[in-house]
Amino acid sequence: MEQKTYIQQINDLLMQYGPKVLVAVLILLIGLWLIQRITRTMNAMLVRRNIDESLRPFFTSLVDVALKVALLLVVAGQVGIETTSFIAVFSAMAFAVGLALQGSLGNFASGVLILLFRPYRVGDLLAAADHFGEVAEIQIFNTVLITDHAKRIVIPNSKVTEGAIVNIAKGSEVLVEATVLLESATSLAAVREAAEEAAARCEWVLPNRPVDVAVTGINRDDMKVDIGWWTMGEHYVATQDFIHEALRDAFEKRQIKLAKERRREGM
Repeated sequence: MEQKTYIQQINDLLMQYGPKVLVAVLILLIGLWLIQRITRTMNAMLVRRNIDESLRPFFTSLVDVALKVALLLVVAGQVGIETTSFIAVFSAMAFAVGLALQGSLGNFASGVLILLFRPYRVGDLLAAADHFGEVAEIQIFNTVLITDHAKRIVIPNSKVTEGAIVNIAKGSEVLVEATVLLESATSLAAVREAAEEAAARCEWVLPNRPVDVAVTGINRDDMKVDIGWWTMGEHYVATQDFIHEALRDAFEKRQIKLAKERRREGM
């Protein structure tokens, strides 16, 4: 008699939950197939739009996980499992993780924006967060610069994006400038001649660009002069180092003197 009761209970359970389980399994299989198609389609779309390779796996995995979580909740609801408690637990966990990783998430979000909008690229010269150097790596959390003294500087991406970014891109024309403070009686013609001679000695100067000489301030004792010539972005540092030495030699040759009382503000 008890055996019949157990068999009857099993039959009742199968009749009650069997169809639900079958439908849930069917939903799970179809859902997994659809999720696979969606992630493949999304990855192909990101490739067509030239999204950075380091971002594509993140976006596709994010969509994949989100869709699978939603699918599991649907399957659980189909079987008859209460999903409200699961949603509450997931929300609490997400909130706790968000608070714990607030700084890292800010760096991560900034890294995503940098990789999406490309304000600078690997190989560019970058001035950001009070640092200057060549961009060696753009990571999801940090940007790595290499200075001309071979120092490696790791800057959190949030620090880069929260301030001004000065980018000297490879392949772009850029003006290299030096500011000098000269005696007010100095001949501007002699200054221009010295600047042109110094520029002619520089192998990285663009020949199709004239040398810039501009007086930006003057008083009774001295005058402030900006001197610059054009080069390519990849030669900016070398040209900047060269311009001071070349101007010094050209000034000495023509007996052009810096303003004595403010000599430190010159070259």
